[in-house]
Amino acid sequence: MADSLRSIALTACRAALKPLVRMLLKHGVMHREFVELSKQVYVETARDEYGIRGRPTNVARMALLTGMDRKEVTRVKAQLELQADEAPSSDPQPGQDRITRVLSGWHQDRDFIGAGDRPLALPLEGPMPSFAVLVKRYGGDVPATTILRELRRTGAARVQDGIVHVLRRNYRLDTVEAAALARAGSVLRDIGQTVTHNLYRSSADESRFEARATNLQIPASALPAYRKFVYAEGQTFLERVDAWLTAAEISPQEGASNDVHRIGVGLYWIQSSGATE
Repeated sequence: MADSLRSIALTACRAALKPLVRMLLKHGVMHREFVELSKQVYVETARDEYGIRGRPTNVARMALLTGMDRKEVTRVKAQLELQADEAPSSDPQPGQDRITRVLSGWHQDRDFIGAGDRPLALPLEGPMPSFAVLVKRYGGDVPATTILRELRRTGAARVQDGIVHVLRRNYRLDTVEAAALARAGSVLRDIGQTVTHNLYRSSADESRFEARATNLQIPASALPAYRKFVYAEGQTFLERVDAWLTAAEISPQEGASNDVHRIGVGLYWIQSSGATE
């Protein structure tokens, strides 16, 4: 049974690695660099999650778990400690979700929609309807100027004579930008952490919601309707989740003296050619 599970784990790893290697090849990351990275992840995980009775994992145990010799583990461990001292602590692209909500509200909120259900061109400032009011309603504490600058930079909006015109409903980053790559890693990490938590959680831990809805016999002609349905329903659901999270959050000052967590939910599109699971 143990050998069977090991084989299945390797097969699952292969499936998970395919999109990651695709991303690495797109950006010129060679096999040797990936091998070095995998060593770091092995040592980091062994160090952080396999200590005995709450103590940090020692080098000898990390070598036993990872299959590396003690000298190599020591070298990699030193690299990790150096990287921890140099790594930036902030998200390279804060506020992405709120920008998405601003665009969605602009296209769905009746206060910001005109004739033909088209989003209104909005003055920068002033009472309803204005861009400032839209951002206040959907952008949380992100300044309107910050959101406008990002919308203009990505081609989602333009400003003419003090009036903001929306050009696109969906906020998306160019795939070659650093922020887009960082976000991709964050999304894959979140999915992976949820799946592995559910696989290996103790009886005292609650499971984390993870589910899929798929069908193997959908014609290509149905994709446009599916796209419209998923984008509308998914955005509506995420806005409801965000409203709940906003109502439940505490101030940074309160958080300093409380046990706080990063929580949320993500939705993603599933598609592959052919009737494969």
